[in-house]
Amino acid sequence: MSWLKQLSCTWQKSQLQRPELASMFTKPLPEQWVAIDCEMTGLNPKKHHLLSVAAIHINGNSIDTGNGMHLVCRPPVMPDRDTIVIHGLRTADVEHGMSYEEMLALLLPFIDNRPIVGFCPQLDTGFLNPLVKRYMGTTLPNKVIDLRHLYSRRMSGQTQGLSSQSQHLTSILAHYNIPDLGSHDAYNDAIMTAMAFLHVR
Repeated sequence: MSWLKQLSCTWQKSQLQRPELASMFTKPLPEQWVAIDCEMTGLNPKKHHLLSVAAIHINGNSIDTGNGMHLVCRPPVMPDRDTIVIHGLRTADVEHGMSYEEMLALLLPFIDNRPIVGFCPQLDTGFLNPLVKRYMGTTLPNKVIDLRHLYSRRMSGQTQGLSSQSQHLTSILAHYNIPDLGSHDAYNDAIMTAMAFLHVR
């Protein structure tokens, strides 16, 4: 870890308001990650809302599907019927969901200090971080790994550049003959992301 990153991590830890989460700032064990996927009502964290989040541990070359986590949240504004095509969740699915605080109380210890793996994870963390900061005083300190970037680097020696189509998760899954479990489900997406990560890395 560079001194700049170390300084940033130290500052973040000093802002922590929940001592029980201090282990999130410790050095992660090698060969351990957590794959994450979120479903939202849209793509803008300033006006859209988080609906569900799924997380699953990756340990070495195995995915711990027996202990995965899929949490459905109750947003401050119920999703429009028109947005179901985006996230696959109906009002009936989320109106009895947990609060964001209840969700984070389960999710953050599960993530702990593991590097976060996702497909375009900046979008997921863009929705999570404002909630996380209100909950524990600081944003997620974890390293974030974007599956798209890993795949692009892996393929750079075989192509003159990747088309935008190849940046889709379905295209990466097809490249490695990984079964498509179906979209609009955060848990399925987290599993598929984890499987693709094991191939790409």
